Amino acid sequence: MTFLNGIMLLGIISVSIPIIIHILNRRRARMVDWGAMHFLESSLASRNRRILIEEIILMAIRCSLLALLAFALARPFLKAGKLLPGTGGDAQDLAIVIDASLSMTLESDGSSNFQRAIDEAHQLVRSCRSGDAVSIILAGPVAQSILPAPISDRDEIHESLDKLTPAGGSMRVLEAINTAMETLSAGTNPAKRIVLITDAQDVGWDLSASKRWDFLAEAVDAMAIKPIVIVRTLDVPEKWNNVSAAGMNFSRTVVGTDRTVKITATIANTGRRSAWAGEGSVHPEAVELIINGKTAERETIGAIAEGASASVVFEHQFASPGPHVVSVRIACDDDLHGDNETARVVNVLQTLKVLIVEGNSSTEPFKSDADYIFLATALPDENAKPGSTLISPTVVSAADISSAKRFSEYPVVVLADVPRLPAPKAKELSDFVAKGGGLLISPGEKANRDFYNNWKASDGKRLAGCRFVNIRAGSQAGEKDETFTRIASGKINHPAMMLLADQTENDLRSAHINRHWVLEADEKEKIVSLGALLDNGLPWLVQRKLARGVVLTLAAPLDREFSDLPARGNCFVPLVHELIHYLAAPAQPEMNILPGRQFVYTIPDETLSGSSGQAEVADPAGRRTAVRLRKQDQRRQVNYSLTARPGVYRLILSDSGDNDAKGIPFVVLGDPDESKLDLLTDDDYKRAGKFIPLTRAQNLGELTAAIAGGVPGSEIWRHIAVILLALLIAEIVTTRLIAQKRKMHLAEPITFGADRNIVRPKEAPA
Repeated sequence: MTFLNGIMLLGIISVSIPIIIHILNRRRARMVDWGAMHFLESSLASRNRRILIEEIILMAIRCSLLALLAFALARPFLKAGKLLPGTGGDAQDLAIVIDASLSMTLESDGSSNFQRAIDEAHQLVRSCRSGDAVSIILAGPVAQSILPAPISDRDEIHESLDKLTPAGGSMRVLEAINTAMETLSAGTNPAKRIVLITDAQDVGWDLSASKRWDFLAEAVDAMAIKPIVIVRTLDVPEKWNNVSAAGMNFSRTVVGTDRTVKITATIANTGRRSAWAGEGSVHPEAVELIINGKTAERETIGAIAEGASASVVFEHQFASPGPHVVSVRIACDDDLHGDNETARVVNVLQTLKVLIVEGNSSTEPFKSDADYIFLATALPDENAKPGSTLISPTVVSAADISSAKRFSEYPVVVLADVPRLPAPKAKELSDFVAKGGGLLISPGEKANRDFYNNWKASDGKRLAGCRFVNIRAGSQAGEKDETFTRIASGKINHPAMMLLADQTENDLRSAHINRHWVLEADEKEKIVSLGALLDNGLPWLVQRKLARGVVLTLAAPLDREFSDLPARGNCFVPLVHELIHYLAAPAQPEMNILPGRQFVYTIPDETLSGSSGQAEVADPAGRRTAVRLRKQDQRRQVNYSLTARPGVYRLILSDSGDNDAKGIPFVVLGDPDESKLDLLTDDDYKRAGKFIPLTRAQNLGELTAAIAGGVPGSEIWRHIAVILLALLIAEIVTTRLIAQKRKMHLAEPITFGADRNIVRPKEAPA
């Protein structure tokens, strides 16, 4: 209560004014003895009692009028909620963080929580004192500083709030709070506050990542003035319908024009209903596969129970190479529209170049170490379209390895029983893998053990991921009569061999491994793993990851010298194809990235031809940003980092025309967990409060009171004013009624006969 309010309340003393006036105006009667008076005593007593009651009523009304007037001028209010930490009289820097995640677009009562957050932010700014300064952060997958430093220009703050739009995806709370602290550090006021307006969905809080929260706590402690975080929680509907396109997977890591690819879409019921078939639920009509904006297939889908999901499988063959936008869209009308469609960009290949380095070349058929590999790559496997092949092999001798000027022209390099490489080429090949290339080592009789064991990558570890021990006959453990071993079908766990793991579909299990290298995998390294084992328990396939690329090392060469694999028609060609496809995947441009990641794209020469050299990127909202083309390995490369919003972006290389459908598409991925709308619990808030000063505001009154330095509540003076008006009317009506009953010095004539009148006095007024 302010001093002025206290002065106003002193006005209640005015209640005594009508009482004092009444006492002063009391008529003092003079006693006169009159003999006939005793006949009127009973009448006078009754009249005096009536007058007394009337005067008490009138005085009570007048006293109440003055008391309520003084009370209304003091502007009383009813306290609501709790008192949050305020700033006293100090001016403050206030960072307003708006949750712009997908769930904030969920509508109820004709409005979304995002719009409510904007409205409350406007109210919050209006409640700030004249010396307060405000910054604004839009919190989505990437925190964006809309006003990067606190300002006091109210018009600019309101204008910035009105321009905000939902970012989609999930809000990353730690990044948002850290960004808010950075904006506050640019302010000069002695008090600091961060207000987070959110629907309190737990996705993005990452409370299990204690180390990240520790890092944030250290950043808060390092600030000269530690900010208090106030979380304003908006309500979400108790019941709502929602179906989401929760994911999309492709059956192949490398997609070519030579064969169909299976596209599996995951559809999830994330609403809050008991079942889709229940009353008021949403019935998805169909699931559509959309290729480059055109519907390619449409499948119906049945009811999905709450919390469950279903899969829809499409098959599609791309007719042309290059990046294609593949979308899955659910045809339905639910409460959250932003998750009804998900998109991916797949880079379709016409040709996959492979460099095969052979240790021994020969003019005789199938005497060269690379002949069988070359034949397998040149032939289409059973899954490919007849007459088409994706892989385009080039064979060079190890002695002529210097003729391969750039390994970067080939996504995959195969060493077919190569004894050793010159040191410069060995280093160049190691760097090639680190940049995303794939290397397949297929050692045979001529492989130099010391070279491979000492071939180190840039990280100082063995490039092959294993140590070559010796060549051993392929007898199985415990079976002396057998002179061969087999690939253990139950011990295959590598993605490149999963299609061959089912022995009913191929004859890989029947292949005889007569001899093989004994490999000792560097299993202590996390980047090394075993992809397949032999029946004798020794490794058949060892994988080693290096930066972006992969090295696969086989225990035997892919020819007839060590095994009869090339004679197994149902497994050899698919095996070679799958290994090469797997190794080529890291070299493909990354067209689907996480929010905040930089999009890096090397422009093919044929794509750049005809372009003016200028480039722009159009974001999902259609806004364009100019980007610079820089030279990288004699090619042009684009680096674009404004990837805060999930959706489809387009790199437009030419300035001719405004059609956004042209250009190279890429996708910034959303978070499927955003559709679940699981809310934070009280324990979650307590856990967060252990790291940073955090409190909660349950309503706007609590929030504005904390910022304005008052007590949360609502003023009731307007209600008192209505009562005052009613009492005033009651006083006027009561006074007139009493006055009509008491008229003094007025006479009313009464006639007795024709000539005689008698005058009867009337009662005096109050």
